[in-house]
Amino acid sequence: MGFTVLLVVGLLIIWRGHASSDRESARTPILLSIVLLALSVGVYAFLGQPTYQPAGGVSNEAENSDLAGLTGTEFNQKRIEEIQNKLRDDKQNGELWYALGNAYMYASEYANAALSFSYSARLADEPQANIFSAQATAIYYRDGQRLSTEVDQLLDQALALDENNLPTLMLLASDYFLNARYQKAIDTWQQALDSEHPDLNRVELITAINRAKKLL
Repeated sequence: MGFTVLLVVGLLIIWRGHASSDRESARTPILLSIVLLALSVGVYAFLGQPTYQPAGGVSNEAENSDLAGLTGTEFNQKRIEEIQNKLRDDKQNGELWYALGNAYMYASEYANAALSFSYSARLADEPQANIFSAQATAIYYRDGQRLSTEVDQLLDQALALDENNLPTLMLLASDYFLNARYQKAIDTWQQALDSEHPDLNRVELITAINRAKKLL
């Protein structure tokens, strides 16, 4: 779920920043299609799923009562505060740093997200492709949607560990598309398609590819 939020946030920023011209507006359906391709695959890089639990062992019933009526922003802020409290007692917990990074991404606090993901990477027992891709994405948006040398290096590390790392491929494809490198975008989406990952929405990905082809 965390990386889905991450990509949705990023693509909404892309849409807001490029909606002023007719040609960029024509790209919007493709970008919105990419959102549907955002995967929960390996988002929590250590165990494959969230391990974060509310502080203090609060029961689900009590937790739901406390969260009732909160907006998405308020809920996320509460989550940030709870993770921060846990980290005060366990600063060496890489999973918590990763969860904090995702929460910061939702809040559009990209610098804080990048820092949190960097701590998660340092604390991982072994290099994790999804941590590198998350860190790269945070820096990418922090720097105004720019593929800097630092971002390239992180994405290279992710792909060295997993040549079909889907978050990495989605970020690269969307950047290629935004910079009118349509064939590169198509090729990268095709690579994701060829990976045949079971969670991949093939229909939406093929739709995105076909729409991009119309702009060649």
